[in-house]
Amino acid sequence: MHDSGLERAHVADVADELGVPFAAIGQPTLDRLAGLLDPGLEPGNPLDVWGTGADAQDQLAGALAALAADPAVAAVALAVDLVTEFDSDDSYPLAVLDAAAGTPKPVAVLSNVPGAIDPGTAARLRTAGVPVLEGTRTGLLALRHLLDHVGRPAAPDGGPPPADPARRERWAEVITAGAAHGATLFRLLADYGIRCAQARAARSVDEALAAAGAIGYPVVLKTDEPGIGHKSDAGGVLLGIRDPAGLRSGYARLAARLGPRVLVCETIPPGVELSAGLARDPGLGPLLVVGAGGVLVELLADRVVALPPVSPGQAVQLLAGLRAARLLGGVRGQPPADHGAVAAAIASVSQLAVELGDVLEALDINPLICGPGGAVAVDALAVPRRAAG
Repeated sequence: MHDSGLERAHVADVADELGVPFAAIGQPTLDRLAGLLDPGLEPGNPLDVWGTGADAQDQLAGALAALAADPAVAAVALAVDLVTEFDSDDSYPLAVLDAAAGTPKPVAVLSNVPGAIDPGTAARLRTAGVPVLEGTRTGLLALRHLLDHVGRPAAPDGGPPPADPARRERWAEVITAGAAHGATLFRLLADYGIRCAQARAARSVDEALAAAGAIGYPVVLKTDEPGIGHKSDAGGVLLGIRDPAGLRSGYARLAARLGPRVLVCETIPPGVELSAGLARDPGLGPLLVVGAGGVLVELLADRVVALPPVSPGQAVQLLAGLRAARLLGGVRGQPPADHGAVAAAIASVSQLAVELGDVLEALDINPLICGPGGAVAVDALAVPRRAAG
């Protein structure tokens, strides 16, 4: 809803470009709006409501309520500059607050000129639970993301499992103690159903040789020194170690340069590399993040974000939003990955976010190697929340 016909046309054009849908409101709503509008204004969606300005608060609130009551409408936004009113007219915020109080549907304000927003009025609306979206493009994107979320179809597989309080308590203590790294972090992931490469910690060459003997060659040798989060960047990963002599040599180099603590890991066959984990948003809490993985993860910036929980069926839909997802089908003669296993791994990360998101600032599984044999976590990093200890 707008108080300017030109602004309405502009927002409609940008919304069309961004794929923000306008509801096809029904005839009862059109009739109700026609009874509210000044002569010469046409009911519709988007709606230009501004005429003479008489009884503005009642007219604005009534029109917002009429739109919100339409079954086809999922959310309502009043597009207005929300500038400081020097004559103390607060018709706009009062109308929005009236409308928001009368509907369970989201009601927002969209300001096309962020720099002109009256901060006091914006704070008043936000305190009452009405978002004030700053900027046409970003505001419309926020609305589109909201509609994507509220319109998410029910999980075809019955949805995610219930939380496991005992598991949550067990691992929350480990995370807050700062002990969720290395082989311990792999055990945490495995407890949530995420398949991980076999990994054993070692602090001497003899321990490393024993670990490799138990896992079986070839192995991968990684530094396990505290404080080295991105092992590849530090030159702390040695691949394709095929025998004890190679392990002795590799251990000596890593220990001399980075320290004696290492992980001896199972070698996983090549596959499509994804990343999966959680990131904390100040307003929304823990978010599930899935993207292209490997050392180029930041450069590629191919990722999708969702609010957990996410079921395996919903994870399939989430994966479809990645450009890298096409690689899962197999390219250049490579066999396709097991889509079901990949989706299950993502759903498991989502469950972890539900149970442990309050004690984690971030979690990054990278790479998650996906192939015909399943999805395997090869490396991971957990960052405890500072507020949690």
